[in-house]
Amino acid sequence: MQGSIRATNVRVHYGAKQALFNVSMDIRPQSVTAFIGPSGCGKSTFLRCINRMNDLIPAARVEGSILLDGEEIYSSQMDEVCLRKRVGMVFQKPNPFPKSIYDNVAYAPKLHALAKTKSDMNALVEAALTSAALWDEVKDRLHEPGTGLSGGQQQRLCIARTLAAQPEVVLMDEPCSALDPIATAKVEELIGELATRYTIIIVTHSMAQAQRVSKQTAFFHLGQVIEMGSTQQLFESPREAKTRDYITGRFG
Repeated sequence: MQGSIRATNVRVHYGAKQALFNVSMDIRPQSVTAFIGPSGCGKSTFLRCINRMNDLIPAARVEGSILLDGEEIYSSQMDEVCLRKRVGMVFQKPNPFPKSIYDNVAYAPKLHALAKTKSDMNALVEAALTSAALWDEVKDRLHEPGTGLSGGQQQRLCIARTLAAQPEVVLMDEPCSALDPIATAKVEELIGELATRYTIIIVTHSMAQAQRVSKQTAFFHLGQVIEMGSTQQLFESPREAKTRDYITGRFG
């Protein structure tokens, strides 16, 4: 099934500082996996390994193996642009381009030549906005600036922009941390709908959010994965004392 990920002994250094220590995990395709843990524990660092965003940091060095559908993403043969088409990313703060709503969504299809005609592009933009639960709210103002939308709408526009590239995997780095509770609920509902078609990995500081949206959860602490399992098991009967201490609020 498309979108399966297997990481083995992933280590990340930023210069002399080691940020990740031998992280290994299997991430189920077409499901939601949450990464939880205190600030600075390595969860976002590992997330950025999956689409090689750490390559953009001069001091970063990544070792180990990450397979996407059985293909080594750190192979010299892997085209990073193609990888980032297959593994899209939604960031903490909504970051629409200073372009129209339409051009925000059409950006990746133009870059990757996914639409042959204007009508193909129109259909692709509509499909992506519909998938992001935004079409009905913006269909009459597609040529207005994306930056003019509300915060929650901007984040759904960024999700639509990611989906328009037709990825297999969608990485979300605290996608609701800048949103109000109503917008957060909309994005969480959307994540549940998208998981039937995409592999979704979400970094979140909110343990309640991890419980609401994910099927599988990994707990990171000091650059290591302390425990990973089904979300229900991890929160109701954690195997590790550190996991239990974190989810009961003894540290973090």
